[in-house]
Amino acid sequence: MIRYNGPIETEKQNPSLEYIRDIIFNRGEKYWKQGGGDSCIEIDGIEERLIFFYDEPYGFLVMRHPDYLVPIDRSISIKTVEHMVGGEPMRIPTCSYISREKAFEIINNFINNKNIEELVEWIDLYEIEFNHGFNE
Repeated sequence: MIRYNGPIETEKQNPSLEYIRDIIFNRGEKYWKQGGGDSCIEIDGIEERLIFFYDEPYGFLVMRHPDYLVPIDRSISIKTVEHMVGGEPMRIPTCSYISREKAFEIINNFINNKNIEELVEWIDLYEIEFNHGFNE
């Protein structure tokens, strides 16, 4: 079984491709600032899950949980963005945001193939040098 949990919706089991497409391509920043502030795709029998959200004008953050792996675009200068997740600020480097199209490709691939292919370069979020807000 595949489960989708959005920022405000109750759990949706086995969401259709069109449902996921609508969330990725048609929901703006207002949607992602509600409730928990993020979404999650979980698949029974798979330890890894995808957590994702959108920030204007940067795009989507897709994180592989539990390892905190995020995309990295090494050509982008790094600034820190705060996104509220569960009422707490989560700091994200701008180099980890991706387009709606790439986010949909990653999520669709995960749902259909039950794994995450190397469609982007992945890195541990805390290996990126940015103001993550934790004392070292």
